[in-house]
Amino acid sequence: MLRIPFKFFFIAIQALIFVSGATAAGCPCNYTEAGLISVVDGDTLVLEIAGEEEVVHIANIIVPRLEPDNTGQANWCEAEGQKAIAAEQFIYQQIQATTEIAVDEQIRQPNGDLKAVVYLNNVSLGQELLYKSLAIEAGQKHNWCKSS
Repeated sequence: MLRIPFKFFFIAIQALIFVSGATAAGCPCNYTEAGLISVVDGDTLVLEIAGEEEVVHIANIIVPRLEPDNTGQANWCEAEGQKAIAAEQFIYQQIQATTEIAVDEQIRQPNGDLKAVVYLNNVSLGQELLYKSLAIEAGQKHNWCKSS
């Protein structure tokens, strides 16, 4: 029979407790701390990351546009603009209650901006926008102007 000294058994139990606790809490061990410089719109922030000013687009979401863009999409309406304002106001509200901003899964876009998951107090800002119906998941089709 294999005998494990009590000391090693105790260390193994502590390690399991730590790992399960870290997983449940969403271990921020890979996050990069950031500081807010400004909010641009419902999915874009200017953050200070590692001493550099970075334009950061929140990854994995699509938010409504504040006004029609020049891409030729004719499906913009005032309701979309109002929802865009609501998304931006929601971000301001969340940031006012935040003590910590961090980013993860950063991807440098061709224009030099970052696309990243943004966390406010260890909660994904993109997920919160989705929960409040102020954004949809990237890749989904949207029509902010359809009647409900």
